[in-house]
Amino acid sequence: YGLLAVGAPQWTMNVFVGVALLAAIGLTHVYDPSSSGRRPWRAARAQPPAATPAQAQGTGAVSMEVGRATPSAEVATNGAIEQPAVPTVQISSLSKTFPGQRALVDVDMDVLPGEIHALLGQNGSGKSTMIKILAGIYTPDPGSVVRVCGEELPFGSPRDSRRMGLQFVHQSLGIIEGLTAVENIALGFGYVRRARTFINWPAQRRKTRRLLDKLSIDFDIGCPVSELRPVERSAIAIARALDDEVAARVLVLDEPTAALPPHEVEALFALVRQARLDGTSVIYVSHRLNEIFQLAERTTVLRDGVSQGTVNVADIDHASLVRMIVGDDAAGAEEVAVAYQAPEERPTPTAVAGEQPPALRVRGLTAHRLDGVDFDVALGEVVGVAGLSGSGREELAGAIVGERPSRVDLEIADGRRKSDPSPRQSRDLGVVLVLPNRAAGAAIMEFTMRENISLPSLGQDSTRGFLNRAAEASHVSRWIAGLDIRPRDPERLYALLSGGNQQKVVFGKWLSFGPKVMLIDDPTSGVDVGARHAIYDLIRHQARAGVSFVVCSSDTDDLLAICDRILVLDEGRIVEELVGADIEEGRILTAMVGGERVASDARALEPIGEKP
Repeated sequence: YGLLAVGAPQWTMNVFVGVALLAAIGLTHVYDPSSSGRRPWRAARAQPPAATPAQAQGTGAVSMEVGRATPSAEVATNGAIEQPAVPTVQISSLSKTFPGQRALVDVDMDVLPGEIHALLGQNGSGKSTMIKILAGIYTPDPGSVVRVCGEELPFGSPRDSRRMGLQFVHQSLGIIEGLTAVENIALGFGYVRRARTFINWPAQRRKTRRLLDKLSIDFDIGCPVSELRPVERSAIAIARALDDEVAARVLVLDEPTAALPPHEVEALFALVRQARLDGTSVIYVSHRLNEIFQLAERTTVLRDGVSQGTVNVADIDHASLVRMIVGDDAAGAEEVAVAYQAPEERPTPTAVAGEQPPALRVRGLTAHRLDGVDFDVALGEVVGVAGLSGSGREELAGAIVGERPSRVDLEIADGRRKSDPSPRQSRDLGVVLVLPNRAAGAAIMEFTMRENISLPSLGQDSTRGFLNRAAEASHVSRWIAGLDIRPRDPERLYALLSGGNQQKVVFGKWLSFGPKVMLIDDPTSGVDVGARHAIYDLIRHQARAGVSFVVCSSDTDDLLAICDRILVLDEGRIVEELVGADIEEGRILTAMVGGERVASDARALEPIGEKP
């Protein structure tokens, strides 16, 4: 009105009022962390909750600085941690009930400042449920209490979990496949902006590259995530959680190395240890027990939703830890432990290459990262394929059966041949691809066990084009019992099964088809120690029955446990071939990281259609 009084035109007052309103809205957004709009100002969003009187007094109190819990108790050089007064995370009487199932029953656990605390258990033991409660996705039963640095965590609110300094890399990764790596990382904590308005894309790309460089992994950050390999997708999720702008009190890693090759696993370990030295507590979930012995100070074991106790890792061995996970009454617990012995203690599988005629001959396999790969697979032989990310290992199985663009000549034992087969033509030859249980295309999540297992073999259970329900039910029930899939309910939804049982369903789906050769990609990705042993046993049993296997795995434990022969890929070519007693972890890793190229590159395998 003052402007009007001095004769200013009406539009000047409108502009003035509009600017004032925008300024007021902006100030509210900047200083109100509960604003429902865009991300609050960085300084505002990083503020931790106030310390309680208990935290501010007494020895062992936890001091707060920029949202990070800094332990006042000293960490000894040998990794031992003195007991502080206030744990970073204190879980008491945590329970969660779903319809017809108690997923967690009165679980107690505490995580100390600067501690790497392992959380172990079989699939379905309650680990994922606990993590989702901490993340604010699930609300636990009444009476459950979780405190973070002495302050009670409000349940059912991801915003509150993040506000209190809990950061997560979930098993499902939480990335959007239609977006790029740059966009997925920005979704975590906002885009880099120019003057808090427009997105600064060059700066956002530099930030993304810097975060990924910490993991020593390189790929095109501008292509959609759907076109990336599993290891690259995992790297995006891990980099987002380890954003150097995040003031994390607790970093929860759920199977972070499931798809990482050895050299990237070591890079991740270095980052986890650095987070620990910076005062961040780490809850580390993994089915790879060797990782637990390398990283963790203590571990808590869950079985059927019940805590089996918390132990110091230094005070327990592999076999005892396996018994805690699977139970003293679980069949084969001692045999499971054998699969996790040191490499020099493992029995070497009997090599059968050359003793049987080839079940499959692969010649001239060429694809995006493969350059003229030749190899044979004998009847009943288990051939492993090792290699770093980008070596061609990830695409070899899919390229053979035509799931990826490729050129290849195939011949099977009965003399049938095919050049550049489609997936259907490969199946007609008896060559099938088995994907990891969580991969797109492995199974249909909305289908039951019965529907998934019978899908490739519907013709066998049909008469004149009509499905014979009784025959289908009979053959599905045989495979469920034979593979020990639990629960033994054919109408159980695939999505509700544990990871190990999902993988068994995927195996049953293709074994019921009656294949001659099975190409398997990361068979134990994301499965627990008991299920891993069951899958090893399944592969060995089927190999004795005459089925041949090509196992492509990022996990050398898989290859050492079950393979008769191992091919190591580098730059799309076979650079090492190990048989029998030569199968050693050291030789595999040396060849993977660029060991001396061997004569297998130049060996003269006879072309298909010609006799030696």
